[in-house]
Amino acid sequence: MARAWRIEYEGACYHLLSRGNERREIFVDDADRVLFLDTLGECCERFELEAFAYVLMGNHYHLLVRTQRANLSRALHWLSGTYTRRFNNRHGCSGHLFQGRFKSMLVENDAYMLQLSCYIHRNPLRAGLVERLADYPWSSYVAYAYGRRAPQWLSTEPILSQFKVTNPKQAYRQKVQRYADEEAHLWEDFRHGFIMGSWI
Repeated sequence: MARAWRIEYEGACYHLLSRGNERREIFVDDADRVLFLDTLGECCERFELEAFAYVLMGNHYHLLVRTQRANLSRALHWLSGTYTRRFNNRHGCSGHLFQGRFKSMLVENDAYMLQLSCYIHRNPLRAGLVERLADYPWSSYVAYAYGRRAPQWLSTEPILSQFKVTNPKQAYRQKVQRYADEEAHLWEDFRHGFIMGSWI
């Protein structure tokens, strides 16, 4: 069966997911996580991506990005290939690190960027890795919630600016805490087309 075409255009926003080959770990240690984030930063600069949110899990990662050019496939091919090469060189191994093509969901409604960022940031809680999201260092949550450890390439303003309050970081923390009750509604909206796209 032929592969589904990627929908790519200038200014497109995507929720991205990529897993390790055979669901194996893609990060052996924290140095790998730093390496991946550095590589992601290079990717954002090279391909003019605007990154809004990320989380690094053991065998997969989630990203929320916007493309300034119609180049998502080229950008993610470079990211996965470059990180794989650097990972293999570091650990003295070879072969595929990621499982096939990355998965992407095209998001046409900017209002859902906030909900998607909450979904992405809550991954460590759902996986039982931490009891408090503030204790998980490998996501953009602390940049949103506390203004800490924000990579230069991370863009938090488009999401935080949706809170018309004096302290948007506090409002974001409260939003994420309430999000568990809203998550089911978000996925219903996905199913009914309020957010365009499917995992392809």
